[in-house]
Amino acid sequence: MKLKSKIREQEGSITLFVLLSIIFFVIVLVGLYINSSYKIQKQQKEIEKIQRSYNTENINDLYNKTYEAYVNKE
Repeated sequence: MKLKSKIREQEGSITLFVLLSIIFFVIVLVGLYINSSYKIQKQQKEIEKIQRSYNTENINDLYNKTYEAYVNKE
């Protein structure tokens, strides 16, 4: 009974409103943090994928292998 009467009072209503507002903002901030964290992880995976695709051997080694393969063919 005390809780119901306090909620109906002006101070109880203000306290409830403030608590709900704080909880709402905390939920929004946590959602934004999770979203940005997910985007950063996705971006890191894309960067690693691009680096793997552009990671090539030393051009001199590649030339030597190709030249040796050509010489051995003849």
